[in-house]
Order: sequence, then structure tokens, then C-alpha cells
Amino acid sequence: MTIEVMSLITVASVLFGIYSGLKNNKRADTSEIEARAKEQATVNVKLDNIGSDCRDIKQDIGTVKKDVMALSERLVKVEQSVSSAHKRIDEIKLHEEAE
Repeated sequence: MTIEVMSLITVASVLFGIYSGLKNNKRADTSEIEARAKEQATVNVKLDNIGSDCRDIKQDIGTVKKDVMALSERLVKVEQSVSSAHKRIDEIKLHEEAE
């Protein structure tokens, strides 16, 4: 009879150990899934911020391109004006030398 009681206690202990192990495994899986979800959410937020920053940079580059084009046009006008002024100065010098 002691063998049966000991066998019964052993079987009960083994079953309880298996149950506890499965319960802990499930709890570990749940916490691992939660950790992955948090990490994924953090990564998604960071990617959204990077995407937003890239859009802002593209807009800034577009503005800079427009500014450069406007400055290029002004530079061409200034160069033409300077060239015209040099011609007038040269004509004045030639006119003064002739007198």
C-alpha cells in the first residue's frame, strides 16, 4: 500500500510539475510577445519621425532650389549691368583720352 501511495504522490507531483511548467512557459511567451509589441511600436514611431523629417528636408531643399534659381537670375542681371557699366567707363576713358 505504501508503494501505491508513493506512486500516486509521484504521479501527482509530476503532473503538477508539468502543469506549472506549461503555465510558466505561457506566461513567458505572453511577456515576450508584449516586449516585442513594445519594441515594434517604438520602431514604428521612430520610423514615422524619420519619414516626417525626410519630408521636411525635401521641402527645405525645394525652397533652397527656388532661392538659388532666383539668385542665379539676379546674378545674370548684375553681370549684364556690370558689363554695360564697364563699356560706358571704357567709352568715357576713350573719350577723355581723345580730348
